[in-house]
Amino acid sequence: MTFVMLILCLIMPLQVSAADTLDQLLAKAKANRAAYEKAKNEKQLTEAERDKAIKDKENVQKQINDIQAELKRISSEIDKLQKSIEKKDKQMKEIMSFVQVSNGETNYLEYIFGATDFTDFIYRVSVAEQLGSYNEQLIKEYNADVKRLDNKQHDLTAKNTELNNKEQELSILEARLNSQIETIKEGMLSKEDEYKTQISLINNLKKLNCKGYETLAACQRRLAPPANSGSGITVPNAYGTYMPLNRGYITSPYGQRTGEFHTGIDFSSGVVDNVYPIADGTVVNIVKPRYPGACGNHQVYVFHNIRGRAYTTSYWHLTGVSVRVGQSVGAGTKIGTIAGRGYVDACAQGGHVHLNLFNGLTTTNAGRINPTIVLPQASSKGYFSHR
Repeated sequence: MTFVMLILCLIMPLQVSAADTLDQLLAKAKANRAAYEKAKNEKQLTEAERDKAIKDKENVQKQINDIQAELKRISSEIDKLQKSIEKKDKQMKEIMSFVQVSNGETNYLEYIFGATDFTDFIYRVSVAEQLGSYNEQLIKEYNADVKRLDNKQHDLTAKNTELNNKEQELSILEARLNSQIETIKEGMLSKEDEYKTQISLINNLKKLNCKGYETLAACQRRLAPPANSGSGITVPNAYGTYMPLNRGYITSPYGQRTGEFHTGIDFSSGVVDNVYPIADGTVVNIVKPRYPGACGNHQVYVFHNIRGRAYTTSYWHLTGVSVRVGQSVGAGTKIGTIAGRGYVDACAQGGHVHLNLFNGLTTTNAGRINPTIVLPQASSKGYFSHR
C-alpha cells in the first residue's frame, strides 16, 4: 500500500452502511485497524529516514564549520603573506634601485667600477649577480604563494557552497518527512480511538442481544422500538431533556471556533461535579482511556428514544464512570464525574464534560450533529443554574 493510500485510509472515516450487519461492521473496523498498523510501520520508516536526514545534516554542518574555520585560517595566512609580500616588495625595490640591470641604467656599472681593486671588483660583480637572482626568486615565491592561496580559497569556497546547498536540501527533506509523520500520526491517533470505540460498542451491542447477522438498524429497533409497537421497550421513551450538570457554564458551543470546528457542547462548573444523561436511555458503551492522559479520558455512550426518535449521546472527559453497559439511566442517574482545573486529559485544558449527539445508534464517532436539536436550552453560551 502506498503512502498516499495509507493516509487516505487513515483520514477517511469508516463508511457505515445501513445494510451492514454488526459482523460486517466488525470486519470493517478490523480492516481499518490493519491500515492503522501499516501506517504505523510507514511512520516508523519515515521517522528512520527523517532521523538519517537529521544526522546527515549534522555531519554536513560539521563540515561547513570545519571549512569556515579553514577559510578563517587561510584569511589569516593571506594577511601574513600579504605582509611578507610587502616586505619582499620593499626588498625588491631596494635591489632594483641599487642594481637596475633591466632598464639599462648606469647604477649597475657604477657599482661595479667603483671597486678599489680587482678583488673588490670581483666581489661586487658577484654581489650584483646574487641580488639579481634573489630578486627573481622573490618574484617566483610571491607568485607561487598567491596562486596557492587563491586556489585553496577558491576550492574551499566552492566546497562551502556545495555543503550549504546540501544542508538546505536536507532541511527541506527533514521538513517534508516531519510533515508526513505528523499527517500519519494525526490519522493514527484518531483511528486508534475510532477503532477502540467501534469494537467496544459492537461487542457491547451483542451483549445487549443484538445479533451479529443483524444490521445496525435492526439492532436499533430491538433496543428502541417505536412507542406504539406494543413490544417490550429496552430504551425508555424520553419526553424531556436536561443539562448534563446541575449548574455551571456553557464554555464552548457546537460549531466553528478559532482554528477548528467544535463537534459538541462543553459544560463546566469549575469544580468536581457529577455528570448526568440529558435524557432517559440505556448505556450502550463505555470507553476507558488507553493510557493516563489519553484524549477524552473516560467516555460514556447512551442510546435514547427522545420523542419517538433514536439518538446516541456521548459524554467525554470523565474522570470516573458510575454506570455499566446495559443499564437504564434517567435524568437523575449519575453516569460519571468531572474534576476541577488541572486534571490530566490531552484534549482538555480544564475540567468540563463534552457532549456529542448522533442520529440513531452509531458505532463510530463520525456524523456528530448539533446537540441543541434535542437540548434547545443549551443554545446560548453562558451560565445556567438548573438542569
